[in-house]
Amino acid sequence: KMLCRRTHQIIPLHLLSKGPTKYRNHNPHHHPRHAIYGSFALRMYSRIADLPSSILTEEQIQGFRRDGFLVVPNLIPKDISEKLRNRVSPLFHGEFDTGIYPDEWYWRKGMSLDDVTREMCNAWKSDSTIASVVTSSVIGHLASQLMDWPGTRLAQDDIFWKPVSGKEIYFHQDQPYFNFMNPSGIITVWIALTDAFKENGTLEYIKGSHKWQVNSDITQDFHAPDKDYMASVRQAAAHSHISDNLEVSYVDVPAGGVSFHHGMMWHGSGKNPSSCNDRMSLVAHLIRSDTKFNEKGVGYIYGRYKLANSTHMEETFFPITYTRDGYRSPVLKDLCKDALVSSYPHP
Repeated sequence: KMLCRRTHQIIPLHLLSKGPTKYRNHNPHHHPRHAIYGSFALRMYSRIADLPSSILTEEQIQGFRRDGFLVVPNLIPKDISEKLRNRVSPLFHGEFDTGIYPDEWYWRKGMSLDDVTREMCNAWKSDSTIASVVTSSVIGHLASQLMDWPGTRLAQDDIFWKPVSGKEIYFHQDQPYFNFMNPSGIITVWIALTDAFKENGTLEYIKGSHKWQVNSDITQDFHAPDKDYMASVRQAAAHSHISDNLEVSYVDVPAGGVSFHHGMMWHGSGKNPSSCNDRMSLVAHLIRSDTKFNEKGVGYIYGRYKLANSTHMEETFFPITYTRDGYRSPVLKDLCKDALVSSYPHP
């Protein structure tokens, strides 16, 4: 293993059997854009079966907890990321292979504005290809390591499609959108389905902002803010006595790259100024495997899945994707195969 220090605290950890010069000469996938914006990050190939069974190093885990995010390029094999990307447009045109509609669906062709970022929530219920990745035990294992959890369940997935000239996503935190559960912790797994970089409106973080003692409000301007898309994080920084000169970290990865971030992490994304490159991503919001509903205040969307006089989370709707003892919700066996486990060391 080799730890390379770079400027701006960009420190990728390469799994190498050869020196870095030989690696650059012989690896056709090496590209400067594979640098990671974070403290410690694992450089992975399409052949991820070579990874050690421990998966993440202690340095990476501590880096995530310090900075609030960890970026892993090429975690998702190329063929799988292509399959995911090829499902995005059909889904937004109403093609659901399970016959079940998603919980939320923002953007309809001929009815919605073309310059807003399109979003679909819980497409895993509508599409087996999406489900095969967001419910993967590999994703759950990584998230459990970072959060020190006994296991994970899927709270919600999201598909984001930012078209050419697509507008910004307002800076926010994810955890306030999931305040109906106990415990309230959440980790977000962001998967690039197209190459993602600053020039096409990639994901942006403010390093360490998950530790600020300020919670964001649920905004109505999420998809197309009519004001500065960083206004909320600037205000939060001021309340936390943080300099207004905020350092933005851009998630710069090829398709298949993944970023994990803490539920209290401040993040958003700028406009897509590209003239030809849409940006697509798939997101899994994971919670602890032992999470339950709050007794009250669940809300109109998730309230439909709460049983009367019970805080139990039904695994059909919130499947357990990974536990240390190997348990996964039985519903997943019939829904889809785990897309990643065959090319990855078993957790």
